[in-house]
Amino acid sequence: MQDPEKGYGRSRKRNMSLYYITLAAIVIIIFSILAVTVFFNVETVIVTGSSIYTAEEIVAASGINGGDNMIRKNMGKAEKRITEDLIYIETAEITRRFPSSLEISVTPCQETACMDNYDNGYRIVSRTGKILASSASPGSGLPIFYGTEPAEGLTEGMKFVSADENKTEVIYELMERANSEFGSKITDYNVNDRLNISCTYEGRIEIDLGVIADIDYKYRLAENILSTKISPDAEGRLRMLENSAQFLSKSDLEQIEQTVEFNMETSVSQEETAADPASESSSDAVTDASETTKLNFE
Repeated sequence: MQDPEKGYGRSRKRNMSLYYITLAAIVIIIFSILAVTVFFNVETVIVTGSSIYTAEEIVAASGINGGDNMIRKNMGKAEKRITEDLIYIETAEITRRFPSSLEISVTPCQETACMDNYDNGYRIVSRTGKILASSASPGSGLPIFYGTEPAEGLTEGMKFVSADENKTEVIYELMERANSEFGSKITDYNVNDRLNISCTYEGRIEIDLGVIADIDYKYRLAENILSTKISPDAEGRLRMLENSAQFLSKSDLEQIEQTVEFNMETSVSQEETAADPASESSSDAVTDASETTKLNFE
């Protein structure tokens, strides 16, 4: 036969457990209500990391006001407003410092490159591609990207993209390396043909990079060749091949160009007139003169 006292004890324990659970739930509900109404309201905002905009400008752009509840306020939207409204802010991060303070940490944009804008000048962009300004002339000391085909409707504050999605990827691959020792010496890029990219080193040597694949290897090889095998004041063209490279000096290139022009003129002349032995000997002489000294690097 069941002991009545034991049954009563178990029932009492269940009732007490239910009581404490209910009490805890009530306390949590009351605290939650107070947290979003009375407690944790903004009293102080600390701004760090900006030398471009004032703290007042940054706080105003965030949309945060004194007395706003720190829990109810959507900090992600406030961060986005800062970077959208203040063109020269790259990133913004808002941290809650309970019970009543917020810290806004911002990173200013750095002008990193110029994107050609057809006949409308250039667009100056940040490290992440944020369009900072439009200019009739390229920014001083910034590498210029030619042949970018900018998408329509781009304005300041937006991220730069090309009308060719694949070309956009190429541009950002190159921009990622702009701060490297070698990349910092590139004065311009030509991405008009994304399968045949070229750039100019120190304004004096054109480098044919080809496709973007293995770009780090090509940079290392080009840097090694330019620093150890080519005169520091040389001008010309460096072609990056599959596992090697070839350098042609400026005089070599000029001589080749003259030969090509002569051969084209000779071809047209031969179509119009009969062959002349004197002309043939002259042509042979130019062809012989066009032999150039090429440096091939494995």
